[in-house]
Amino acid sequence: MMKNKRFKYIAGFAAVFLMICMFRSCCDALFAASREVYTSPQETNTIIIEHDHVCRPYVYQKTWYGKREIWTYPGSGFMETVSFGVEWLSEDEFQMIYDDKDDEFDEEYIITIPK
Repeated sequence: MMKNKRFKYIAGFAAVFLMICMFRSCCDALFAASREVYTSPQETNTIIIEHDHVCRPYVYQKTWYGKREIWTYPGSGFMETVSFGVEWLSEDEFQMIYDDKDDEFDEEYIITIPK
């Protein structure tokens, strides 16, 4: 009798855990059009750059429990698909670069990862 009750609790917990995992993965797919992951030179920091459906980049720091937003694009977005390049300046600082083909709308941002 006791084993049956314990099995029900474990099965219920596993079902809830799987539902949470599926919900998180579906939300990421719905709200992010693309995702790029970059690791610092000494591999102490990992950042995730996600572009929404109007190509606005959002920068997150990867943590043990998920991700933490550290920077949001100040503009309104782009009409075409764009990609920002990342150049690490130090373990806690990197530069995001958007290089337009015509060199008309080039953008550079230096972002420091908060401690």
